[in-house]
Amino acid sequence: MTRSEYLDTIEGQLSEHLKRRFKKVSLIVKQEPKGKNCSNDEKRTFRKEIRRQLKEQNRRPFRGNIILEIDYYTTKDNPPELQTLSKNYLDLLHKKMPHIDNLKSILYSDDNQIKILISNYHIDEERQKNPYIEISAYSLRYFLEDIELADRILTNNFSDSDKYSHSNFEEQLEEERSNHNKDYFEDLRELEEDKDDYDKLLGRHYYSLQKNYLLRQIQEQFLKRNNLNIHSLITLFQPYFYHFKKYSTDRSFQNLWDSSRNLIFFSPAFLHFGNAPQLTGETGAFNFNVRKELLGFREKFKILFPLLHPISVIVTYIPPKQKIMDLDNLAKSIVHFVNEIFKPPTIIKLTYKDLKIPDLLKNELEIIQHFPPNSIASYQSIQLPRFDNDPINGKIGFLITDGFYYMNNVWRTVEEIINKWERD
Repeated sequence: MTRSEYLDTIEGQLSEHLKRRFKKVSLIVKQEPKGKNCSNDEKRTFRKEIRRQLKEQNRRPFRGNIILEIDYYTTKDNPPELQTLSKNYLDLLHKKMPHIDNLKSILYSDDNQIKILISNYHIDEERQKNPYIEISAYSLRYFLEDIELADRILTNNFSDSDKYSHSNFEEQLEEERSNHNKDYFEDLRELEEDKDDYDKLLGRHYYSLQKNYLLRQIQEQFLKRNNLNIHSLITLFQPYFYHFKKYSTDRSFQNLWDSSRNLIFFSPAFLHFGNAPQLTGETGAFNFNVRKELLGFREKFKILFPLLHPISVIVTYIPPKQKIMDLDNLAKSIVHFVNEIFKPPTIIKLTYKDLKIPDLLKNELEIIQHFPPNSIASYQSIQLPRFDNDPINGKIGFLITDGFYYMNNVWRTVEEIINKWERD
C-alpha cells in the first residue's frame, strides 16, 4: 500500500490527526487578567512565563498563520471589557517592549498571522477559583486539515469506510440536533392565555418567573441556531482543502464556492457591515453603518430584547486586496457598539430580585463578584478565503450566537466531530 492509499483509510487519517494534535500549543499563566492598568511587572511576568513554557515544550514562535484562542478567568470586581483584555495580551505575545524586557516574537511575530481569533470571558460568580489566562494556538494549516477531515467523516469518504458505523454516527448527530427542537413559543402562548389562572392559583410572581424562563429558552434556541456549524465551516473553508488546491484559481470553482458561501450570508440573522475603513475619514461612515445594522436587527427580532441570555459575537472578514486589518482591531471596532445597543447580560439574567422570597434565599443567590452589567461572553473573528470577484475593499459579516456555553466556537465544533468519530 502506498502512502497516498494509506492516507485514504480510516487508520491513516486517525494517525495524521494524532500527529497534528501534538502540535497544538497550550499555555496557562496564573495571573489576574488586566487591561490598560496592567503594570510593567505584571507584563514582564506574563511574557517571561509564556517564554518559559514554550521552551519547556520545545516550541518556537509560529512563523505561519495560526488560529488563536484566549480564555480570561477573572476574579476581581469590574474586570475590563473583553476586547480591551485581548488587545493587551495579544501585544504582550509578540511585540518588542524594550522598557520591559528584551523579548520579541514570543508566540508569533505579527498580529496579521492570526487568521482566526477566539476570546472568551469567564466570570467567577462565587469567587471560589483562582484567576488565570489560558492560551491555545495551532497552525492554521493543521486546523484546515482538521476541517477537511470533518468533511471526510460526515461524507464517510474513506477507502475502507464502514457504512454501519457511519450510519450510527449520523443517527447520534441527528439525535443531538432533535434535542433542541422543543417549541417554547407554544408554551409561552399557553402561559399568556392562562395568565389569570396562574395569578389566582399560584400568584403573579410565579407567572413572571415562568415567562422569564420561557423567553430565555426562546432566545437561547435562536442564538444557538446562529452558530457556524460544521457544515458552514466546511462550506466557508473548502477552497483550502487539499483536493481542491489545483482549482483554487479556477473562476468556475470560485463562483461555485462563492454561491455556497452566500447561502450562509443570506440568513436573516446575518448582518453586513460593508468594508473596514481603508482611508482617513472612513471610520465615521463605518461606525454609522454598524450602528444602523445593529439597531435594525434589534427592531426586527424583538423577541430577543431585552436580552436575558449571554451572547457571543462572530465577525467574518473577507479581506481587501490591500491594507488588511488585524482581527483584534476589527473586533474591537464592533464589540463596543454591540454592548451599547444590545446590552447583553454578562450572565443569565434572573428575576428573583423581583420576587417575594426570604432574605436568606436571596443572599444565597447573590453573585459575589461584581462585573460589568453588559458585556459579550466571547467573540470570534474569522478571516475567510478571498475570491477574485469579491469587493476590492473586502466585506464584514456579523452574527450573534449563544454565549452561555463558551466552548461553542469554530475550533471546538471541529474538534467535537473528530473526537466523537474517534471514540466510535
